[in-house]
Amino acid sequence: MMRRAAMMIDYLHSRVAAARRVMSSTAGLIGSDYTSEEQAWEMLEGLFSPFAHALTATAIAITAWYNWHSHNSLASFAAVAVVGPTLSLRLLLAQRFRTRGPDARVSKWVRLFAIMSFVAAIGWGSSLSILIFTTEGLPLFAVFALICAPVQGASARAYAMPSVVILHISIVLGLVGIAATVFGIAIAIPFCLLYLWYQIGFVMELVALRRKMLKADHDRRQLLTQVTRYNADLASLNTQLSAFALTDGLTGVGNRRDFDDKLQRFLTGQTNATTPLALLLIDVDRFKRLNDTYGHLVGDQCLKLLATAIRCVVSRSGDVVARYGGEEFAAILPATDAATALAIAERIRRAIETMDLAGLPKLDERPTVSIGVGIAASGTTMLPHALIEIADAALYAAKQSGRNCVRHGAATRQPLRHIA
Repeated sequence: MMRRAAMMIDYLHSRVAAARRVMSSTAGLIGSDYTSEEQAWEMLEGLFSPFAHALTATAIAITAWYNWHSHNSLASFAAVAVVGPTLSLRLLLAQRFRTRGPDARVSKWVRLFAIMSFVAAIGWGSSLSILIFTTEGLPLFAVFALICAPVQGASARAYAMPSVVILHISIVLGLVGIAATVFGIAIAIPFCLLYLWYQIGFVMELVALRRKMLKADHDRRQLLTQVTRYNADLASLNTQLSAFALTDGLTGVGNRRDFDDKLQRFLTGQTNATTPLALLLIDVDRFKRLNDTYGHLVGDQCLKLLATAIRCVVSRSGDVVARYGGEEFAAILPATDAATALAIAERIRRAIETMDLAGLPKLDERPTVSIGVGIAASGTTMLPHALIEIADAALYAAKQSGRNCVRHGAATRQPLRHIA
């Protein structure tokens, strides 16, 4: 028996502690730590809804009319006179809430609801107490049933602001209990206390469920944000990996794969193009001798300087620079005729011939390049290897002409004309 009593006391302590936690939420809405602003406005919209209050006010008015009709007594209309302004205030604030501006703050409307709830509780409690005093006979049971309406209506929305709602219920039941006791119903206050305790338990169950729902939704939104961020990071990494896969690790220009892919795309589009396409093959003169004399580290540094010099000249939007082979570079110049391509190639040659060699040991002779130029005419179908053969033949001619010069290649065979 003592053990059961101790268990009951522990249970009551836990319920009181839970009630204190519920009452401690007066600063804002339930779950404010993880509710979004949109969810907060949705909860406030439910709190400011006047529907249940309008139904209760209608029931009070019907009861007053019945007492007047049956007993020719207007006393019950005092309850209507009390509840009328209460309902009007509720309707006014509900209208203001619906027409709030975009700069409205949740905290302000939380305070307004708390004030309105306190005023409404006094109004409902007073009007229902008047009905207890002014109703006779069996209709009094309907009045007591009517008391449950505002209480249950408030409890059903207690998941948002439980402390304010419990205070509201306490005021209503307190006024009704006192009125019923004065009226002669001795057990009214104990029954009201039990009913209040039941409502507090009901509210706590609603609050616990609401917290779980809000926490689950918060976790879902956080997870979605993380997944979105991870996807963005993954897309960025994939972009970087794609760039790395198409970039020469030494010089930073495109690699052979990048060159092959882009030349194929350019030549495919050349079928419908209205301007020629130029290809430059750039080979470093006597690079093997430089490597053998100064070592591969100096050779690598020289290639980096060459790539930088080429990119400084070939800098138009759409131009492509790539490392074609060991000491050989390539440049794809869209919308470029032969005269312009030769001028660009000559600028590259001069830029390399006069480039700053800081960081390199003193060389016996400055690095130079030979350049071959190939042209794919507009409106033609030409395979990549065919254009490369033209530029390579021109590069061979430049080597044969003494190196450090530019030559323009001619096709060894005519490309097939695109047939419209």
